[in-house]
Amino acid sequence: MSGGGYAQVVAAPAYSTVVVPEFVDDVKLAALPTQWLTAWLMLNASTQLLPGESVLVHGAAGGVGSIAVQIAKVMSAGLVIGSASTEEKREFVRGLGADAAIDYSDPAWVGEVLRITGDLGVDVILESIGGEIFQQNFECLAKFGRHIIFGSTRGPGNPLPPRQLMAKSQALIGIYLPVYFARPNLIRKSLEEMVEKFIGGAVQAHLASVLPLSQVGEAHRLLEEQKVSGVIVLDPRN
Repeated sequence: MSGGGYAQVVAAPAYSTVVVPEFVDDVKLAALPTQWLTAWLMLNASTQLLPGESVLVHGAAGGVGSIAVQIAKVMSAGLVIGSASTEEKREFVRGLGADAAIDYSDPAWVGEVLRITGDLGVDVILESIGGEIFQQNFECLAKFGRHIIFGSTRGPGNPLPPRQLMAKSQALIGIYLPVYFARPNLIRKSLEEMVEKFIGGAVQAHLASVLPLSQVGEAHRLLEEQKVSGVIVLDPRN
């Protein structure tokens, strides 16, 4: 199978598998790997989040975003801000451990980030929205800040003049998970840490819904309508 898909049984390379104790809840753990890998790699490979640094996670109620908030806290981030479009989702984000939750649809959201950070801006931005939000991010990105793109639900936004990054020594980085399969050691290390943190309770899986594999269309509909907080798990046994 190439490029992803759905199946009840699939062959996988050894580096992308990890031994899981029998007592672990398989359904909850199934909510983690893809989202965990993307979030973990952003904070450990695309950049290295340092203790005390601040992070803004856009779309923090989604699958990747909700895991990224938790990983940032585990990595001793000094301040974690999550953005979400509704108060219900922002409450969910605060429940994940975020220090603050903001509404990225509010025109004043950049000013709110600057207020929270004492006008310093954030050290790392994890970007999943795109559109006008992409450009606005740079208004609240700190000196030496890193802007990492993992999605664009509103489209790519306007082109960025590369030399704009020079003024504050900032970096713009993209991530696409399949590319990292060329670095199997990183994949294995990430998955082993995922199981360790899950068993230890440092990171939790947040299930938005568990649907039988036969209802994959419904799962896509929920995702496209952005009505999901957490992750949808498809149960291949049904």
